[in-house]
Amino acid sequence: MQAIMKTKPGVGLELGETQNLTPGPRDVLVRVKKTGICGTDRHIYEWDAWAIGRIKPPLVAGHEFVGIVEDTGVAVQSVRPGDRVSGEGHIGCGRCYCCRTGQSHICDHVDIIGVDIQGCFAPYVVLPESNIWKVDENIPDDQACLFDPFGNAMHTVMAQPISGKQILVMGCGTIGLMAIGIAHAGGADKIIAVDPNPIKREYAVKMGADVVLKQACKEEIRDLTDREGVDVLLEMSGNAKAMVEGFRCVRNGGQISSLGIPSGDISIPWASEVIFKGVTIHGINGRRMFDTWYQCESFLRRHPQLIEPLITHRLSFDRFEEGIRAMQSGDACKVVLDWEDAR
Repeated sequence: MQAIMKTKPGVGLELGETQNLTPGPRDVLVRVKKTGICGTDRHIYEWDAWAIGRIKPPLVAGHEFVGIVEDTGVAVQSVRPGDRVSGEGHIGCGRCYCCRTGQSHICDHVDIIGVDIQGCFAPYVVLPESNIWKVDENIPDDQACLFDPFGNAMHTVMAQPISGKQILVMGCGTIGLMAIGIAHAGGADKIIAVDPNPIKREYAVKMGADVVLKQACKEEIRDLTDREGVDVLLEMSGNAKAMVEGFRCVRNGGQISSLGIPSGDISIPWASEVIFKGVTIHGINGRRMFDTWYQCESFLRRHPQLIEPLITHRLSFDRFEEGIRAMQSGDACKVVLDWEDAR
């Protein structure tokens, strides 16, 4: 079957042939309908330092999807052929302390589809039954395939109370923009969004930001928050300079959710910006399984148009390079690929 693959080390992805899939006893075979292109897929395409160290070609890329159950292993009980499903792409080992205490999202032995094992940029994908999520009938395919990034945003925002809080969002990529929408719908008092890209700042306003800035400055943020600083920093950028300035903008006793991944070490004045301020920091890795998924489903039922403005490109699977280029140019927020004609 045709799939979007990293067939060999180097820049690019290509359409290639991969083997047909058969589910194991506790696995589910899903016929893929829609997939989202993620920043991770862009890293794999560009073959950056992270990809060079992590990806082992040949590999089918992709980890954001929605589809229909095609077949199940003999031991599967919770779904059956014809069910519409998505899936958690982080597969914990199930044996370690984190997995056995409800923290499988931070399992040290996790395998990620489209990164460590074969992904969903193909007509079919296989996942363990325990990672399958039955999709609410009221959530359309274009949104259901985005539970993964939406879940990252949800986990980031919901790590602390947000109702009535003043929030600073550093970085307005797709997940940062989703976080703005969630915080706005969740009753945040004021949302300040920071991004150097004017297109992303426009989207931030559409998603509910009250103030948008090209860059953060402690004094300006303090002026916008009655000289106290923000209650919550959502650090989505991974930019070292932005991260340091973001920490400086948090009030005493504030909270920080850090999702953006810096490319190297960063230097933060730990005593003045964390210890003496009594700041609480939440490291955000993926989605809590499956607390975050329930939150996402509830939000999308209550706010059915929440992420629709962020789907800027809808393309057939064989036009994936067009989607990657749109992401590279900064013109795209979320690119959704259609796989209905792939079989």
